[in-house]
Amino acid sequence: MRKLLNLLFATLVIGGSSCKKTVVSLDENSPTVKLKAAASDLTNEWRSNPYKLNVIYFVPTDVDSIPNFRKRISKILLDAQEMFADNMDREGFGRKSFGLDLANDSLINIHYITGKFGKSSYPYSGGSAAVKAEVDTYFGQNPTAKKSEHNLIIIPTYNTDPANPGGPPFYGTGTSCYALDYVNLDAKNLGIGGDIGWKATVWIGGMIHELGHGLNASHNKMNKTLAPTLGTALMGSGNSTYGISTTSLTATTAATFNNSQVFSAVTRNDWYTKATAEISSLSSTFTNNSIIVSGRFTTTIPVNDIVAWHDREPFGGNNDYDAVQWATKIIGQDSFRFECPLTDFYDLSGNYEMRIGFMHVNGSRSTLGYAYNFVNNVPDLSKVVTHKLLPTTGWSTIASDSNEPNSPASNVLDMNRSTVWHTPWSSAQTPQPHFFAVDMGAVRTIKGLAFRNRDNLNGAMKDINIYTSTDGTSWTRLQSAQLSKVAGSWINVDLNNNIGTRYLKIESVNSWGDFFYSHLADFGAYAN
Repeated sequence: MRKLLNLLFATLVIGGSSCKKTVVSLDENSPTVKLKAAASDLTNEWRSNPYKLNVIYFVPTDVDSIPNFRKRISKILLDAQEMFADNMDREGFGRKSFGLDLANDSLINIHYITGKFGKSSYPYSGGSAAVKAEVDTYFGQNPTAKKSEHNLIIIPTYNTDPANPGGPPFYGTGTSCYALDYVNLDAKNLGIGGDIGWKATVWIGGMIHELGHGLNASHNKMNKTLAPTLGTALMGSGNSTYGISTTSLTATTAATFNNSQVFSAVTRNDWYTKATAEISSLSSTFTNNSIIVSGRFTTTIPVNDIVAWHDREPFGGNNDYDAVQWATKIIGQDSFRFECPLTDFYDLSGNYEMRIGFMHVNGSRSTLGYAYNFVNNVPDLSKVVTHKLLPTTGWSTIASDSNEPNSPASNVLDMNRSTVWHTPWSSAQTPQPHFFAVDMGAVRTIKGLAFRNRDNLNGAMKDINIYTSTDGTSWTRLQSAQLSKVAGSWINVDLNNNIGTRYLKIESVNSWGDFFYSHLADFGAYAN
């Protein structure tokens, strides 16, 4: 009852302060108060977006909603809409932004969902799945209420001390993201200084940062030469600068949003269906103090934009906050080119992964990774290349030490990255080393071998031994190598000498993450 009274009170206050005609009605399927206004009341630039962000206020049974949440959250998100549009326009995409389900010019419709359980069932770690399940059930029962695949789910703080909010999930997972509400979560507190202002920046900036994840964006950093004017990247450390100092979308974040469902002005029936892109040729050079990468690609679903991140080790996860980035359009039908000046890097040492992302028109993204490193402040790009592989027609796997029932070694020859060879992990757990052996059907002259990982790199082969044979039974070790911890792209291993052979054996000595198992998606060889 207290939650519902808070909710109704917040709504009445909002309605009383507006000069527009507002109709208040109760959603009969939930305790949500729906606010509706005449279409003539709405002047929001993105009111006609066919897809809108679903904004949900999710309240566990033993937590109270925070007063005036509709007004406060509406202001925050409407401001973010404008900020995103300004940045999209600067990056050449026009004033595009995410759609919101509007009640009137100053309020958005927020779905109020009372959880089935108390807050202990929805902890920060792992609690998002339980929340999402109930949100999915809600939209299953109210299908017309769901406006897109994207959800911003806001949960009241679990802590009663306003100086120390926290408790619920606060991160992005797929097309859903999670944030919290507390009494001082109010746009008027941004930039006022003191503890209230600082925390408002952290939690409001954090909400908009996580919203970026929920709209498909990855972490990245503002390029060094742009930072003096564009400030901090929202998808970098922008959660600590939002509302205090200049905080902007990077080129790659804008390119990502350009292909997000809720930014779209057109409807599609294939949003986020699986799409793949393959780089058919790739070359890289270091010229005029810039890394220049160009290539051609094939794709199953058309691509609008192509992006590149240069991420210094350690890679991925939260560590890609320091990834500098570039975005480009397609050249012709199937080509691309990036020019990445070293003046935009913050550190010219150590190991890097360059990830090239293809932004498909249906919102999907295909990402391919390439490892390189700096030596004396100069990038060694020798591995950032795609070789023309020998056809695997007529090849076969003749042996492997073990495999999961549905993940045989033969999968490494099908040139399908969604199928893998995987040694047992759920039963018969045998330690490293593991191996598979290949018959190429005839003697081939090869210069090197190529390996391709699946996206999940836990257990991906790390250190390997390469063997050859004249009969497929007696093996001679050619050399050892270490495979890069990258996904999507081919990892090339040049042989010490060109060899003519029919049989090859690859032995996994250990794996990334020191797992007892190994896996590989695809295997090939090249002659030049």
